[in-house]
Amino acid sequence: MIKYSNLGQHKQLNEIVMAGSHDAGVTEGGANVQTQNMDIYLQAYAGVRLFDIRIAGQSVADRGVGKEAQLKAYHSAIKFSSTKTRQLTDLGKTGTATVSKLAGGDWGMGLTRMLREAKKFVEQNPEEFLILKFDKCGNWTAIAETCIRFLGNAIYSGAGNVNCRTLGELCGKVIVLFGTSGLEEIRPIYPAAMGILGFKNLAAKGSSYDPNYDGLQYLGKGGTDVWKPLFKIDQNKAKQEDLMKKGGDANPNVMGMMYWTTTGLFESIKKRDQTMWTDNKSSALRKLWSNGLADSIESRLAKNVDPREPASGGVLKAFMPNFVMIDFADAEKCQTIYELNSVAATALTSAARVADQKFGNRVRFV
Repeated sequence: MIKYSNLGQHKQLNEIVMAGSHDAGVTEGGANVQTQNMDIYLQAYAGVRLFDIRIAGQSVADRGVGKEAQLKAYHSAIKFSSTKTRQLTDLGKTGTATVSKLAGGDWGMGLTRMLREAKKFVEQNPEEFLILKFDKCGNWTAIAETCIRFLGNAIYSGAGNVNCRTLGELCGKVIVLFGTSGLEEIRPIYPAAMGILGFKNLAAKGSSYDPNYDGLQYLGKGGTDVWKPLFKIDQNKAKQEDLMKKGGDANPNVMGMMYWTTTGLFESIKKRDQTMWTDNKSSALRKLWSNGLADSIESRLAKNVDPREPASGGVLKAFMPNFVMIDFADAEKCQTIYELNSVAATALTSAARVADQKFGNRVRFV
């Protein structure tokens, strides 16, 4: 099992590189829908630390207790949603729920199952942590209540800037993050101290880093044009490289998120994913990382800074894709991503090469 704690419990979250699971709960469906093979516990055991989760309410068969709805992962566009009075299977009570129909795609794992598995992992591995990032969801209040109830003492209830928290401060906990629309809905009921924090993507126009933000702030964006079904891998590589270069202008405490994914409308996600992880494409991932990191280091150097001095560490702190989001997570892919931590360390300690080349040449740490 990959242990990020081995990197040092003093390390801040924004100083390490880890695997993220794209559409983490979608373990079934058609070839153009399914994104993962393993459940949350097994993905975590393989090395995933951030889980991208989309939740909506699905109508389920009447089991004699009235009309029911269940909170489940999904991968699709929402065709339409309607507000109904339903027996919420996750919470065991009747309430108002938004029930959705999917425009194609499919449903994945139930929320309560995913939460139980996340809690089980950190309880069995108290030196590790997990992050659950909820985005494009419905029923935010019900999701918040379910997370708090089922995670119990395992939920991370420390408010403040998660980017700068150390691994020691996060260990044994599941960090729950909601998008802006979710926070607006649940904040009157659930303050940050109860364990529901936010996430903010600084790729959005007008967004800026806030050192006092209660949650996680990152820069990155996945997805390719659905109407351009060909050359998906090349499309994604160009997009991610462009985003990493923009990271050179970001606050060094901002976390980077790189998507090594190529979902689309038609072709098999798994077949494309397998192509991306051949030896040649895996090397491309490493090169993409190194090129983006070098660009960032180069952009931060000033002529009056000696990068060989330990005191210059703050200036050399590069924008890093701290999260590498993947489909069909497994131990081999997660190990490749984990090893990027040593690539990053080598690049930072070798940054004097940039100075030696009079700040003019483009440096590549490959």
